[in-house]
Amino acid sequence: MLQYLHGWRPLRRPLIGLLLCITACGDPASGDTGFVTVGTGITTASTAPPATPSGTTSDDTGATSSSGPEPTTTPTTTDPTTTSASDSTTSTTTTTETTITGGPPEYIMFADPLSDSTLGTQVGGSFAPTGWQVTDKADRIFWEVPRLVEGSVAFTMANVTLYSLPLNDHEVFAMYEGGYDIEHPINYNPGFRNNAFKSMIRIYGAAQGDRVGQQRLMWGMCPLGAPGYHEGTCPCSQPASFFEEPFGGDGTWDGSPQRLKVAWADGTTHFYRNDVEVLTIDWSTSGLSFGPDSLYISLGNPRPLDVDMAGMPIGAIFSDLVVEGWTGPPTPTCAL
Repeated sequence: MLQYLHGWRPLRRPLIGLLLCITACGDPASGDTGFVTVGTGITTASTAPPATPSGTTSDDTGATSSSGPEPTTTPTTTDPTTTSASDSTTSTTTTTETTITGGPPEYIMFADPLSDSTLGTQVGGSFAPTGWQVTDKADRIFWEVPRLVEGSVAFTMANVTLYSLPLNDHEVFAMYEGGYDIEHPINYNPGFRNNAFKSMIRIYGAAQGDRVGQQRLMWGMCPLGAPGYHEGTCPCSQPASFFEEPFGGDGTWDGSPQRLKVAWADGTTHFYRNDVEVLTIDWSTSGLSFGPDSLYISLGNPRPLDVDMAGMPIGAIFSDLVVEGWTGPPTPTCAL
């Protein structure tokens, strides 16, 4: 049975061909991770990124097609990277390997419905046909994905109201550097807290007063190489590091399904809620590219293990995770 990927949107180019997915876009029992290459070697000139608001100071120290949408940037090389297969019969899955060979950029699509099981690694929570439900503030699921130098991650979050946001910070999504022998699940300090490539969506809770319900988008890059994190201050001098984290948006959460999406390309990162752009970060003048050694994404993160005021919204239900984008080379290591 073939199923169209719900909620799929091209990065910035029209869809070339029909993108289909076989049931859950991957069969863990057969070793299929759900990552599918649907186009290679297509290049085009980059488009100019839109203007974006300024950032704020940090308070946190299976598809087939003849081709995919065209990339908005032109990576020149592709280093070998891997992803991994999981066993859906256990509550904690293991990572599988999908090799991305060197050569031209490849278009990658991956979907995890989060219905009864996951293709990622589960740390807590429970599954139901409607999705993965948070039962403890430190619950999370993470995935190792191909290195997407431009791409997007979208998922649906339901059953969240202001009553389920009692803490200061409720961080529902993260993306980070997971290479250089970083142990997984990644620890908070210093592995995640000072990560070299860090993005996060935070929803402010009741303890934040007039910010309650608003969202914060974080985007940081510090290409120092091994070990994949720094000791509190990025040591990069040329090019310098980049970090911004604006916040805003509609503070209303009524329990209904909300489609959240982070997309990055052309030196710009966008956060959407129900297809409406909420926040934008422009890093096009930083001199940096987005290319961690090994890219990981997660619902939730390890911060609640060390910080009392942070946690996932208890009772939240996550479903229909879709990852797509173009592979490319790692960011060159900066001068220290």
